Amino acid sequence: MGRRSDCCASPVKGHGSIVVASGGPTCRSTLHSSYSEPPFSIRQCGERILVAASAAAPVGGDALTLDIAVLTGAHANIGTVASTIVLPGPTGAPSRMSTRCTVGVDAHLEWVGEPTVSVIGSDHTITTTVDLDQSATCRVVEEVSLGRSDELSGRLRLVLRIERGGRPLVHHDETFGPNVAGSGSVVSVGDARHVVSEVLVGVDAGQSRVTMFEGCRVGWLPVADDVVMMLGVGPNRPAVRAAVASIRP
Repeated sequence: MGRRSDCCASPVKGHGSIVVASGGPTCRSTLHSSYSEPPFSIRQCGERILVAASAAAPVGGDALTLDIAVLTGAHANIGTVASTIVLPGPTGAPSRMSTRCTVGVDAHLEWVGEPTVSVIGSDHTITTTVDLDQSATCRVVEEVSLGRSDELSGRLRLVLRIERGGRPLVHHDETFGPNVAGSGSVVSVGDARHVVSEVLVGVDAGQSRVTMFEGCRVGWLPVADDVVMMLGVGPNRPAVRAAVASIRP
């Protein structure tokens, strides 16, 4: 992560955009065009398109937006370079990050970011919307670390909405934090410190199932015949990722 100097501590309203086109059978993910303002820096690395931070963000008061368009027939594999550290700002104002995705005819979006780390004192909202064509598919993974080592988390709200052909498939809205109803630093996840949510569209959903694995709890939750939401919580990232892997078909 980059560092924001004191002279640049005012809130940032940064915007980035990514357009992915089909590169044919030998290159499924081609960065057709991109635009980035600080703190975004967008690069294609092999078949992946990665978003890096050119400055510390988000900090309280920041309002960041990222637009992703996956054109007809393209298979976009997009992620982030490193974890996102959510920091409080000097005024106590909340921050927000909005990612808006459009996935075209026979296209696929793979959106797998590195974890978001909610730092004590921060107040952050992440909103991700995915608009799928009726023939499009996707895999969207969100990871959250609730506080740094031996710290409580800040307040963090995650909103994920996926629509297909204009009709909603998934709408998941979750808020974590010490000032949210519930015990400890989080609500609905007990004393877990790491949370993973994953939505798969275009798979064989099969039957619902829940498992306990090395202190983690993971659910495979069919939403439709070809749509699944997975939720996993546990003490740390390696344990939760192993638990999620254990429940896959």
